[in-house]
This record gives sequence, structure tokens and C-alpha cells, in this order.
Amino acid sequence: PERNKRLENKNVDLKMKQKEYENGVNSYCNHCTELEQQLEKIKSQNQSLKQKNKNLEAEASKYQSALGIATNFDLNVDEQGDSVKLNKDILELHDTLENYVTNLKPKIDVNINEAKKLLDKYGCQTKISEEEPNKPLIKAVFQRHVLEEILAQANFYFDFKNLKFSTKDHHLESEIADRTTTLTDLMEKLYNNRLGNDEITRLIPIRLRQQVYIALGTRGFNDTKKPLSIHSKHESIDTISKQMNRMMNKYRRIKDNETRRYVNGLAEDLVRNFVRIFYFRLRIQEPIAEYRWFANDEKVNKSYMKGSWNNDDIKSLVVEVCSFPMICRQHPDGLKVFTPAKVFTRHYKKRNLIGKFTDKIRKKLTPNDNSVLTLQGDYGSSDSDDSGESGQSDDDDSDDSDDSGANESN
Repeated sequence: PERNKRLENKNVDLKMKQKEYENGVNSYCNHCTELEQQLEKIKSQNQSLKQKNKNLEAEASKYQSALGIATNFDLNVDEQGDSVKLNKDILELHDTLENYVTNLKPKIDVNINEAKKLLDKYGCQTKISEEEPNKPLIKAVFQRHVLEEILAQANFYFDFKNLKFSTKDHHLESEIADRTTTLTDLMEKLYNNRLGNDEITRLIPIRLRQQVYIALGTRGFNDTKKPLSIHSKHESIDTISKQMNRMMNKYRRIKDNETRRYVNGLAEDLVRNFVRIFYFRLRIQEPIAEYRWFANDEKVNKSYMKGSWNNDDIKSLVVEVCSFPMICRQHPDGLKVFTPAKVFTRHYKKRNLIGKFTDKIRKKLTPNDNSVLTLQGDYGSSDSDDSGESGQSDDDDSDDSDDSGANESN
């Protein structure tokens, strides 16, 4: 009886400790949820402040024009200053994309079956499930998919043969870009085919391109002016942003109405700023800047990629998915990188014959032709840690785990 009583008392103590532990866990989870909600609120406030700042900058620009500052027109382009601003704007685009895709928690349901299809599309080897969704990887894949969809829509918009008979106002930017290409080509032909050694004829095609794309990068895809001092959304931006929202609603469902309105509202800025940077701002640089996606299974290269990894493991890491491309341009001293690619990594695992065959088929069906200019040359370096060559040799240990120990950088 005495022993039973001691056991009963011990059992009571254990139950009390278990209850305390459960209460502690619940309290911790509630605290985490509160912090995540506060973070979303801060992000919303930050976006609101950014919009107010843009409005103030626009108002200041009007005052400058009124004072005659805007009349001091100079054909020379401050390429260094524009490079700094380009880098800043790309990083802001990163933030907008992060906020638009969201961190997929809390109060956000992810469609795992649809996410699996995207992982397969990009050749990801990491497996996900309802029980183990690996949301950082899903977020990276969603970001890649959003950007590719915007690119697809923008490519159609700027393919002038689709619009050459159009008189609609929202095709204005496409028409300007097309005619700029025609005129710069003619000026290059003048420089190459007519005798002379003047510098101005050589520079005109470059300066013409830069000035046009400065204007497009500043005002392109802004709201459309209407009579009586009113304005409306640019039809193409409005259409594409709505398509993006419909697409993303298929992949993730935001339960909170306020958060959903905030996130959907980001689509317009995301589309406009992405198109401005990738189709206008890159063409201001001389030579024209480029972008490049890194393929699944390419070895991690610290010079051209950004992510979360342990330097001791970097030799065994490869790209699982590239969520944002590298922005760069050719330079006499080598490649100048404005912003490195954002990648989600995993440990290398040698593919079997079926896997290799599947990869070849996927590459043939989905060629990497999105670059403004196709990057040429070897991305590798003498430092093996920074090698940019794709994959690893067949001599590598086939027992390496493909469980990702590294995440995409936030």
C-alpha cells in the first residue's frame, strides 16, 4: 500500500508537470502567433509608408518642374548613380515579392498538391507533404513561379507583332520600345555604313536608348490620364495583376480578409516595378544589363548566389530552386553583379539514369530563354567553393543526402 501511494503521488506530480509543459507550449505558440501577426501589421504599415514616400517624391518632382529644374536636359547619363539606384530598387522588389507570396503562415492554407506540381516543374528533388510541407521551399518556388508568369505576360505585351495594329493607349510603352529599337538599329547602320570618324554618331544609338528607357523607367505604366484631371489604372498592369492574384489564390488561401486585401493590393506595384526594372531599367546600363536564372542541380557559387548555408557544407550544395535571378552586366574586368540570385539549396545527390533522362526532357521542353542577353563564358572560378558549374561529377559520393539543410535567404 505504501508503495502504491508513492506511485500515485509520483503519477500526480508527473501529470501536473505535463500540464505545466502543455500550458507552456500553448503559451509559446500563442506568443509566436501574436509576433507573426505583429510582423504582418508592421509590413503593412511599412508598405503604406513607402507609398506615402512615393507620393511625396511625385509632388516634389512637380515643384522641381515648376521651378525649371527639369528643363536642364543633359544627354549624358549618370551610369554609376543609376547603378546604385537600380541595386536599391531590385532589393525593394525582393521585399515586395516576399510580402506578396507571404511567409505562408499563419492563417494561410497552402495547396500542397499544386505546390508539388510546381516542385516537379522546376526539377526539385525535395519531397513535401501535408505533414512536412517545407514552407521555405514552397515559398521559394512560389516566388519563382510568380516572376515567370509576369515575364510571360510582359513578353507577350512587348512582342510588337501582337499589337502592331492596335491603337489602344495602354500599348503605348510597347510601341515606344519597338520604335526605339528600330531607330537605334538605323543609327548604328549609319555609323557603320557611312564614312566619318565623329564621336557623336557612335554615341547616338547608346544615348538614344538610354534616354528613352530612362523616361520609360520613370513614367512607363503609370496611371493613364483622362479628361477633367482624372486618371485610371494602366489597363495592362491592372489585367496582369488581377491574373497574378487569381493564380496565387489557387496555390495559397489567405483566411484573414484584411491580410488578403493587403497582399492582393501588392500585385499592381509588383508587376509594374518588375516590368520597369527588367524591361526598361536594365537597358539604361551600358552595356545592357542581363538577368539569369540558375538551374536546378547547379553547384552553389557564392559570387553569384545568395542563400543560407554553412561554408563548411558549400562544396556539397546545389541549387534546388532559384527564386530570383542574378542581375549583372558584362565588364572589361569580368562580370559585374548588381544583385546575386536568390537560391534555395540542398545537398547534392547523384541522379539515377531515369532522373537524368527526365532532366534532359524537362530542359528541352522549358528552355532558359528569359535573359535579356544570354550570358556567355564560364561562371566558375579557381576557388572550388565558388564554382558555378552545374551539378557535380559522377565521382561524387552517391550516398549524399538530398535533405535540404539550407534555406533561401530572406
